[in-house]
Parts: sequence; C-alpha cells; structure tokens
Amino acid sequence: MNIRLSSKNKFWLTLIVLAGIGSVAAAFLHKGPKKMARPPGRPIVSEKGERVEFKEGSPGLQIIRSVTIGKEGDFVNVEAPARLIATTSPSVSGEGEPIILFESAELNDLYVGYIHSKNSLSRSRKALARIQDMFKHRVATEKDLVEAETNADNDAAELAEFEGKLRAVGLNPASLNRAGAKTAWIMCDVPESQLQNLNKGKKVKVKFSSFPNEEWGGVAQSLGDNVDPITRTVKVRIEIMNNGYKLKPGMYAVVKFPEETKGDTVVLPFNSIVTVEGRNYVFVEEAPGDFYRREVTLGISSRERVNVLEGLTKGDRVVVEGAILLKGLSFGF
Repeated sequence: MNIRLSSKNKFWLTLIVLAGIGSVAAAFLHKGPKKMARPPGRPIVSEKGERVEFKEGSPGLQIIRSVTIGKEGDFVNVEAPARLIATTSPSVSGEGEPIILFESAELNDLYVGYIHSKNSLSRSRKALARIQDMFKHRVATEKDLVEAETNADNDAAELAEFEGKLRAVGLNPASLNRAGAKTAWIMCDVPESQLQNLNKGKKVKVKFSSFPNEEWGGVAQSLGDNVDPITRTVKVRIEIMNNGYKLKPGMYAVVKFPEETKGDTVVLPFNSIVTVEGRNYVFVEEAPGDFYRREVTLGISSRERVNVLEGLTKGDRVVVEGAILLKGLSFGF
C-alpha cells in the first residue's frame, strides 16, 4: 500500500529528522572525546647524575631489583684454578725415604739436577776447605787454591740456577727435601689484585675434578715472587695431605681462599658494581623509585660475588639487578 505525503507533511518530517540528528551531535559534543591516560614521564636525573628518580609505574622499574645487604656470616671466595704438581710416594723397594713424583719429566729433571748440583757443591766446598788448609801449611800451590775456589763457585752458580728454575714454577726445593709421607703440592694462579688478601699459612679448601664430591683442606705455603706479565697472576703453592695416595700428579683442581667479612664490610653480587674510569659504584635505593649513586671500595672478589670494604653499611638497599640501566642514566651513556 503506497502512502503519499503532502508537501506540508514532507516539510514537517524533514524538520523532525534534522532535529534528531542535531540532538545526537550536541550530546556527543557535550560529552567530549574520551581522555587518554598519560604515560609516566622520563626518569629525573639530578645532582650531577648522583640521583635518579623514577615516577610510579615507570617501565624502567620493572627491571630494577634491590635487596637489603649485610646478612651475618656472608663471605666471598677467591677461586683459582689449580693442578697437583708433585706428591710424595712410597719407595718401590719399601725402604728409605719416600720419593717425589712430579707432573712432568721436565720438573723431575730440574729436581734431579738440583740434587746433583747440591751434592757437587758440598763436595767442592769440602775440597776447597782441604786445599785452603794445605795451602796454609805450604803443601798446596796457589794454582791448586784458585782451581778449588773456581770449582766451588761454579757449583754454587749451577745450584742457584736449578733452584731459580724450580722457584719459577712455584716449588721450593727446601720444602721438597723436608717432605714427609703423603704430602702433595698444588699450584694455582691467583690474580695480583687479590694478593693483599692472601697470606702464608692461610687455610684453603680444594676440590679435584676427579673427586667432585670430596673436599680437601690445605694450607697456602708460599706466594710466588713474580707476576706473570700476560695473565697478571701470581703462583701460590698449597700443601695438602694425600691420604691413601689417591691423588696423582697432574690432576686438576679448584682452590677456594675463604675471606670472612669483618666489621661493616658487606658482600654483593658482582653485577651490582658499575665501573667508570677506574672507580667503582653501586646504586642505593633510599626510597621507592629513588636511587643514589655511591662510590665504594672493593675487597676480594670472585666471578659471582665481591666484598665491599667501604661505602656501604649493613641494612642499605642496593640494586642487584638493573644497575646497568642506572649507570647509563647517571653517567649519560
């Protein structure tokens, strides 16, 4: 059925439609666009980079973690790779003094050469004393005396050469000569930066690759006289008891040098430390999202932890994750 509208009715219908559209538009304009939440601003860096402040909800806070430091009983180890370089062993005949087994034929030759030179020097000195007495009583000539003195000097020089070579690899010939049964010597390389924390007589712990579930106690017998110019390490000789003669020359081990923290020293994960131009820093969270850069003095360290001697006190909250982000903000790179 078709409905026809007059011109007058069409006019009024058009006005009604336009009025409805206007009402909807007015309501939309009155309500206005939906407000969007503003993202958190950039971290505020002040006091010449010493302070970094994050506003609540800043994305950077998600990767930063702080912990309260200074738990009682914390300690850090210097861990050094090592190998068993020599050990005493019962004589095959079962009689006499124990013999010394070395990890290599070269070391064995050095020690044998040292023993021969020591015996030669003893003989030449006795011969010199005899010639001197004979010369005094006009029985020996001056030529005999000069020859005896030259032989003694040559033997002394040869002995010094062998002793120097043995000491260069960390062995003390005198200790080898006095060694009792079941004695073994371990050689390890310690970074020169850790030498101030190591002393002769310090007790250490040793674990061998061949016996991962066992631990040996030992004593740091001596520190090397030379620093390796390439690795910047110093050789440290450890003496342990080889009970049952189960340890063999050439075995690899790891030596731990325990260093207990004292006073206000604290221990941190090594990645808490940031280093700039030779100085070491940490970031302390003094209030939520408010971090301060602080310079610290480090003690001994391992691959995982470091002993902080100055700059922190027990109870501080230190950043242990995300320090690299704070470093970039604090120093501008």
